[in-house]
Amino acid sequence: MSKYAVVTGASTGLGRCIALELAKRKINTVLASLPGENLAEVCQACRNEGTLSDYFEFDITDKQALYDFAAAVNSRYDVFVLVNNAGLGGSRRFCDAPVGYVDTIIQVNVAATALLTHELLANLKRNARSYVLNISSMAGIIPTGYKTVYPASKAFVRFFSLGMREELAPDGISVSFAVLGPMPTKEEIKYRIERQGFIGKALSVTPERVARICVEKMFRKRRTIVPGRLNALSFHLVKLIPEYLRGKFMSRSVKAHEL
Repeated sequence: MSKYAVVTGASTGLGRCIALELAKRKINTVLASLPGENLAEVCQACRNEGTLSDYFEFDITDKQALYDFAAAVNSRYDVFVLVNNAGLGGSRRFCDAPVGYVDTIIQVNVAATALLTHELLANLKRNARSYVLNISSMAGIIPTGYKTVYPASKAFVRFFSLGMREELAPDGISVSFAVLGPMPTKEEIKYRIERQGFIGKALSVTPERVARICVEKMFRKRRTIVPGRLNALSFHLVKLIPEYLRGKFMSRSVKAHEL
């Protein structure tokens, strides 16, 4: 029976690139994203690579819709790869942010990642050797004012991945997490990278290259994946800086460049 990779947030940006990278490797895909984001076109592009591909459009913050998606996947597909790519960020003063803005980031980045992994685990175990790739960020190691919830959510993704990696290793499931730096996927992100000057441009890695590195290293069972040499160097160097100094520097940078 054919095996599939499930990719969330697959309509645009990194998710789209990961879906296409998997298809180029002749891996069948089940794609998920919000309605109205041209997911059908991504699905067809995957099929054009000679693979099977299906898609589901729903709001991942709707828990019942998420459970229905998981149930449909479990009943129709043998899954050996899960890519929890769907994510949401932003820069706002916490005290001024609407509660819906805060809740949506938590639901997308934290709840959906944990719940979908939980619901697909039995399927993944049946098809071991299997792989889970969770998308985190450099922000997850830098507590940052004016972003606040986003870095905290990405820190959750990192620690969730590390814990699940230890727990699932005996079941033949490898769990990896990707630590991403600046990536020009949307116009507002491109603008933000431009405003950061030389450093932003030097750390920026295209989503196509990020996808290629992430998929390759996921299949090599790497625990931590940091695309881009400068990002990898920064990841290790940043951890040497006291946490309060990291937070102070980044908070000032965000306040100056993103608000």
